[in-house]
Amino acid sequence: TPLLLALLLDADAAVAARQRTEIVARCGEAAAQQAFELRRQHLQALHPALRLPLASLAFPALRQRPRPELEVFLDTIDAMVHTDGRVSVFEYCLSRLLQVQVREALDPSRHARFGRNKTTGVRQEFATLLAVVAQAGHPGDPQQAQRAYLAGLQRVLPRDHLPYAPPAEGVQALDAVWAPLDALAPPAKEMLVEALVDAVSQDQRVSVAEGELLRTVCAVLHCPLPAMLERA
Repeated sequence: TPLLLALLLDADAAVAARQRTEIVARCGEAAAQQAFELRRQHLQALHPALRLPLASLAFPALRQRPRPELEVFLDTIDAMVHTDGRVSVFEYCLSRLLQVQVREALDPSRHARFGRNKTTGVRQEFATLLAVVAQAGHPGDPQQAQRAYLAGLQRVLPRDHLPYAPPAEGVQALDAVWAPLDALAPPAKEMLVEALVDAVSQDQRVSVAEGELLRTVCAVLHCPLPAMLERA
């Protein structure tokens, strides 16, 4: 748990100080000290693309912790993410991955899902997801983001004319899409991931934010990682 807390510590000292207060209030001074020491010694020089793969190594050990401790831990993570009133792609992805890993470990039967729905029933949800991924990959270039969006749309909904419209809430708009998308049949999920890969690959590069979102999508929808991320 100190490692996962350390990964969320902000580079801004003032924000990090408020995050420390949240950690101490819920997990104690020792956990806060460990988290800050880990960040100082090991994580400040870590390449951003390695943050989620590193976090995933901690998930199996995390799932072994007692339920009350996990509930407190998830509450701490949520407080840290929202300390500064903004939620970055990385913060959102890590907190969502933790929700998936921990909640499903605590109640596996409740989260077992074998969807049967088709992509035609989730047009708007897919468009929202695709727009968020496209915007995250090209935050300063709306035209390039639109090209990425259309490349992905062509794979799943070639006859639909859903305009590129990134949501005002940014990455937090994805909260509303996960349940409908996870109810898709496995072949439809596979096609959805392929469409996201098409969007991400449109400019022949994968940004850190795009990779983080792809990892999160695959985890939430219970799909294998695409080859481009497995190689990475």
